[in-house]
Amino acid sequence: MTYPELRQKIEQQLAQLPPDQLSKVSDFLDSLQSKSTISQRPLRRLPPIKRGTKAGDLLKFAGTWQGNDLEECLRSVYETRSKAQF
Repeated sequence: MTYPELRQKIEQQLAQLPPDQLSKVSDFLDSLQSKSTISQRPLRRLPPIKRGTKAGDLLKFAGTWQGNDLEECLRSVYETRSKAQF
């Protein structure tokens, strides 16, 4: 389909849409335009993530278990895990 044919088809489709759906199309087009603006910005250099060498370094990210399905989750892990291959 050529560009003029595509534009004509879209214009015909827009002319038939009810106002509520036309509003959704407008929102979608806005999101496309904002994505293209974002992708045109230059990438920013970030410092590397420093990783610890001990499991203890991960404790700051640990929380408490929420819920009452810990036993079920552990059982599922044991049933579905595979042996590590090195």
